[in-house]
Amino acid sequence: MLPLEGIRVVELTTAWAGPMAGRILSWFGAESFHIESPTRTNTWRSNRDRPNPVTYPDLDPGARPWDRCFTFNSQNLNKRSLVVDLKNPMGFSVVRRLVAQSDVLICNFRPGLLERLGLDHATLSKDHPGLIVIEMPAYGLTGPDAGFAALGPTMEMAAGMSAMIGYPGGQPTVTGPSYMDPIGGFNAAAALLTALHHRDRTGQGQHIEMAQVEGAMQFIGPELIEGADVPPDGNRRADIAPHNAYPALGDDSWVAIAARSDAEWSVLSNAVGGKQLVQDPRFVTLAARKANEDALDDLIAAWTRLQDRHAIASHLQDIGVAASAVETAPDLARSDYLRARGFFTTLDHPVAGRHDHPGLPFHSDIAQGSARTASPGFGEGNDYVLRDVLALSEAEIAQIMASGALADTPEPGT
Repeated sequence: MLPLEGIRVVELTTAWAGPMAGRILSWFGAESFHIESPTRTNTWRSNRDRPNPVTYPDLDPGARPWDRCFTFNSQNLNKRSLVVDLKNPMGFSVVRRLVAQSDVLICNFRPGLLERLGLDHATLSKDHPGLIVIEMPAYGLTGPDAGFAALGPTMEMAAGMSAMIGYPGGQPTVTGPSYMDPIGGFNAAAALLTALHHRDRTGQGQHIEMAQVEGAMQFIGPELIEGADVPPDGNRRADIAPHNAYPALGDDSWVAIAARSDAEWSVLSNAVGGKQLVQDPRFVTLAARKANEDALDDLIAAWTRLQDRHAIASHLQDIGVAASAVETAPDLARSDYLRARGFFTTLDHPVAGRHDHPGLPFHSDIAQGSARTASPGFGEGNDYVLRDVLALSEAEIAQIMASGALADTPEPGT
């Protein structure tokens, strides 16, 4: 039995952060319903007038591009899709009754949405005291910035991280594509698991506010405590040299290398240049290496650029030096390490086809999760919710469907 089997989750979420939180709960067995709108499609379904082919299997959007998009399909495993117009009274009634039979409600839209819909914790908990509601606003539910919109890259900037990332004299940059979103998802999942544990002991639900910028700020905790600016310095660190990514054989091929002590440098320098480099006074101590870091990087780059990045990393790891090839997505898809760890699960999607799906970094002998079903098609769970979860009569189902409250294709132009 999966740890969260019997727990039901309703997701009023979009993009990455909110769905990631729901993905973690469903990984452990929760039944999760991803609520979608027929008129404002989740951006990660890439339902645009001219979809980008790179986000689809075989570069082909197909007849139902919203069901074939890799971004959405990577984050919504084990879930069901309920496509409902919340402005339609019958549609709202469906969601309201679904929440009444659920344990968790997740929302990662701007503050105030749940109150406007009448799905806020204060309202719902009157009849459902065990319900756990989590909201994931970028800047919290209160305060001068509470109403600000945000995306992963802007949250990273707001959290102070980007001021430390870049090259001397250059502009701030971000670590990657919306890195803060999955971090917000993991924080939210941890909070929800804690709340579920609390409910097991007390019977009480709760309202959780998970401010994503504040969650991101934990990554610069020491710098916040010190209260000093950290000038961007590329890949270099004040306490380690060398510490950089170096060109390797091939186009845009790199290997990351770090010598964390004089002893490690001695081993690395012998591999790079032999006894002569080991004894070079410019590099014998950390202070000397930092004073001559440009020359140090040039020497190492001249050695690495003629070799395969994976071979370099493997050799350096064997002799006790921290190193790794800078992996690409295809590298990871073929990774022997990840295959041996059982990280990928092959799943069949009725529209997107058969693909390997990445797992999650949780491994436990007593509380293991799994990827069991591919991401849902648009509105795939509509009928299941009406008949199996809410157990509505055929007459009521017919009335709801006739009202246009539910849909299985996005409205044109959305």
